[in-house]
Amino acid sequence: TSATDSNIDLNINPLGTGVLKSGASAVKIAGKETMWVPATAMYAESTNGAELEQTVLSAGAPELKAFAFDTSTAEAVQFNVSFPESWDFSTAVTFQTMWSASSTNTGTGGFTLAGCSVANNIDYDLAFGTPVANTALAASGTLDDLMVNVESGGVTIASAAASTNTIFRLVRDTGTDTNTGDLRLVGIKIYFTTNAANDA
Repeated sequence: TSATDSNIDLNINPLGTGVLKSGASAVKIAGKETMWVPATAMYAESTNGAELEQTVLSAGAPELKAFAFDTSTAEAVQFNVSFPESWDFSTAVTFQTMWSASSTNTGTGGFTLAGCSVANNIDYDLAFGTPVANTALAASGTLDDLMVNVESGGVTIASAAASTNTIFRLVRDTGTDTNTGDLRLVGIKIYFTTNAANDA
């Protein structure tokens, strides 16, 4: 480029599994990102909502603050986030749920997630997008072990757009999973895609 050039992209393509670095440090680029949402940032639905509980394991050890999802009723919680301005809202998000079993049963546990985005001057009374289930995971059989479902398929958020507030609805997938005890949801990891260098 010359001094008279402007607004020129610079394309650098590392070979194979190589990454772009500045000195010894990798350069952060737009792409897949994660967002952690703990159970304490969620709220139970007014009808068939899961119950927020605090479980003491051993004195002085971590205490478990989690939503207990019933074994037979499809209980639900909701939470809302505002994605960064660099969010590529045209790309579906994916998710992982983290939970522990309230019993030694080794049956599977899984959840569904749906979402909708609300823009400025738009009523919050919107319909969620189509719920997507993650793959149910068999519990270890040991009480209070952390169980982490594999990353789900794509969740398409209804009315997704930049500069919005996005509400999610998380439901235990009792129609598919087989665990006979409550599932204690610790939180959820949301994977989303960015398409800009920053949030300017």
